[in-house]
Amino acid sequence: MDDRTLIYKIQRGEKELLNEIAEKYYDDIYRFCCYLTGERWDSYDLAQETFLRFIQYVDHYRYRNLKGYLLTIARNVCMDYFRHGKDEVLLEEPLGEQERRSAKEASQDEISALVERQFFLGELQKLPQIQREALILYYYSGMKIREIAAITGVSGSTVKSRLRQGMEKMKKGMEE
Repeated sequence: MDDRTLIYKIQRGEKELLNEIAEKYYDDIYRFCCYLTGERWDSYDLAQETFLRFIQYVDHYRYRNLKGYLLTIARNVCMDYFRHGKDEVLLEEPLGEQERRSAKEASQDEISALVERQFFLGELQKLPQIQREALILYYYSGMKIREIAAITGVSGSTVKSRLRQGMEKMKKGMEE
C-alpha cells in the first residue's frame, strides 16, 4: 500500500496502519537522528519521539512527501534535543552486522573500510551543524535539494551552498 493510501485510511480511523508507516520509515529516521546527533542510544528515543509527534498530528498531514515530512519532524526533535543541553556532538555510525563481528573475524579489507568510514564520520562531525545536516539529508537520506530546502526552511541555493561548503571542508580535512 502506498503512503497516500495509508494516510488516507489512517485519517479515516484505521489507526493500526500507523505501525506500517513506523516499520517502513523507522530505520531512516533513526539513522538520520543518529548521524545528526551522534548519540546512538539517544537516537532511539528521538526516533520514537518523531513517530509520537507524527501520530499526534497525522490528521493535519496533507499527502505530500511522507519521508520528507517525517525527516522534518525528526529534525525538529533533534533541534529540541540540542536546545536542552546537548552541546558536544560525537558522531558515531550505527553499527552494522559486519562491525559487530570481532576484529579476529574481519579481513584486512573490512578493517580498512571501517577505519576509512570512521575517519569520514569524524570529519563530518567537525562541520557546522547546518552543513552536516545538509550533507546527511542529501547523501545519506537521498533527499533532493528542494526537499532539503523545505525541511530546513531555507532556499535551494542556500542548501547548494551548504553542500558545497561542507564538501570543501570535508575534502580539506581529509587531505590534511
